[in-house]
Amino acid sequence: MRRLRTRSARALAGCALTAVLLSGCAAGGSGDHAPSSSGESLGFDDAALSRVGFADPQQLTQPSHGITVTGARGLSERAAELAVSTDQVSAEAPGGRNSVVVITPQDYDPAKKYPVVYLLPGSGATEAPALQWYEAGQAEQLTQGLPVITVIVSGGKVGWYSDWASQEELTQNWETFHLDQVVPWVDQHLSTRADREHRVIIGNSMGGYGAMRYAEQRPDLFGEAVSLSGLLDLSSNEAKQTIATGSREATGRTDSVFGNGSVTTEEQWRANDPAVRSGELKNVHVQLFAGRGNGQEGDIEPALKDTTVTMARELESQGVDYQYTEYGQAGQCNGGHEFPCWTPAATVALGRWADRVGVKRASPQPSVPSAFEDVTSRSSS
Repeated sequence: MRRLRTRSARALAGCALTAVLLSGCAAGGSGDHAPSSSGESLGFDDAALSRVGFADPQQLTQPSHGITVTGARGLSERAAELAVSTDQVSAEAPGGRNSVVVITPQDYDPAKKYPVVYLLPGSGATEAPALQWYEAGQAEQLTQGLPVITVIVSGGKVGWYSDWASQEELTQNWETFHLDQVVPWVDQHLSTRADREHRVIIGNSMGGYGAMRYAEQRPDLFGEAVSLSGLLDLSSNEAKQTIATGSREATGRTDSVFGNGSVTTEEQWRANDPAVRSGELKNVHVQLFAGRGNGQEGDIEPALKDTTVTMARELESQGVDYQYTEYGQAGQCNGGHEFPCWTPAATVALGRWADRVGVKRASPQPSVPSAFEDVTSRSSS
């Protein structure tokens, strides 16, 4: 394996970066799967919720930890999508239906306790962001054979997994919704191992940013955090422009995510920059994955790889336990910004985490190209 070397970061391809992150994550990443954004359009399938493992489906329609389930449908014998309402996120926030996908293991037994895998989708979804990981990311197949509960949240179209600093137009407290509401809600209604070592958080693209920031903010909740092609360094003007464009789309103003609507100070940028805050991950095991790109015009993966390299360097300097895997074309992955790369990377990440915390598979880990197993750099401590 090679040690990371300091080099000037490639200038992010500003227009391409913004366009791809806000329009969907390459192959199968747009999330345009549902016919309506309303929970009522799902109906309320009690039987599907019972099959997944909810003891009293009707109880879910009552407020709990700030969450009320307004609709539900089965996706398979062990997966369901639940439309939810919360006062922490406006129903009008870009991204359509705010829902949670829950996948339980085969032969789920409420008498047992299960680790929890949280999956954070990327940007760009216009109807039901939580379906991005379920459909394009093949989350059910990804966790097949692992005795874990999988929870896929919605992050909105451009929510950036943050409590927005300016909320005059919309309420967007995604961090509060996910960490203070969804996590305890899951622990209440399903049989979980409710400790940090048995929670892992994984995100792609915008979700990779979210996974790192959530683990930095709440290391008491997550023992492992995984970024797949995340935007992990906000120091460049192009990275800032990406956030500003999402803010404008949601509110008509450029600086609502971290600033006061019209300006974001350098201090505010640094306070929300995963690379700057990397020292807060000292008690978290971190896995980073990024591709070298597909060689096509407009591919943003090489730029995001550079932000991942910066993050790895910062983790090394802070003495944080990490592994970084950089891959090229391998199997169905063309090295670009797409789920055929993220799904095998997530398979490897889950396998490493399961081995580390002693989660034993009921069946062998799906095979993936060796490029995703190789470690490019890791902590030297």
